[in-house]
Amino acid sequence: MSSTRPVYAEVSSAVVRPCSPVRAVVGRPQPPHRRAVPRESRRVVTSTAVRVLAAALLATIVAACGGSSRTYESDPQQILSESKQVVDATSALHFKLTSDGAGSSSGIVIKGGEGDAVRPSGFAGSFDITRSGFSLSLKIVSSGGSFYVQLPFTSGYQKTDPGSYGFSDPGKLIDPGPGLSSLLSSTLSASLGARDRLAGEELYEVKVTLPGQKVKDLLTSADPSKPVDGTMGINVDNHQARRVVLTGPFFQAGQNSTFTLLLTNYGESVAVTPP
Repeated sequence: MSSTRPVYAEVSSAVVRPCSPVRAVVGRPQPPHRRAVPRESRRVVTSTAVRVLAAALLATIVAACGGSSRTYESDPQQILSESKQVVDATSALHFKLTSDGAGSSSGIVIKGGEGDAVRPSGFAGSFDITRSGFSLSLKIVSSGGSFYVQLPFTSGYQKTDPGSYGFSDPGKLIDPGPGLSSLLSSTLSASLGARDRLAGEELYEVKVTLPGQKVKDLLTSADPSKPVDGTMGINVDNHQARRVVLTGPFFQAGQNSTFTLLLTNYGESVAVTPP
């Protein structure tokens, strides 16, 4: 019979030390564990943020430049008709006239003018002309079909015929018959050009051809048998005629020049009385 030996567990002689006690630090919270973000993910996040920022910036620029989803009119005759209604409805407006390309005409040339037109037939303002090579600045009043002018170096007005100074009666500027609105309704042709801006306003640009006699009735013409080319700048929101550019033989037959009329202050409060 074999002898039985007691079995003993072998215990390492290494000293087992207890875990170090955890010491809480009052007032100093421990930072959370942060997981490292792969470099590729950081690039994706950054690229996405840039695209979002660029899209927002583009939307802001488009809005500031007038871009929108609004619908614009496409019928030039309808635009002209709506503008005529606005002109015919206003009680008064301010106009400024300039001319260009008159050349060396020996007759009367209208260099410019400015004033206020009041319904039904009033006007007060001034015109600058050249007559036989001499420049004249005229003060003008028109009321009830009577035209008055004050010449330089004179103290009063005299009643006269506007034709003797090279233009039609400005008191008829907003008369529905021979006035501005007659040009809007008497076109020989009309087409819609690219929109434009003037003093912060967006304008329809309607290219027109007009009867020369209609332009003579409103302003002047040396050859009313010839048609006049023009561009009507009409506000896209309120349909006010804002700028009228006309090109034709205004001062000399066979030689074109250009009138530009700027129309503002629709419905302004102003009175015109005879001098």
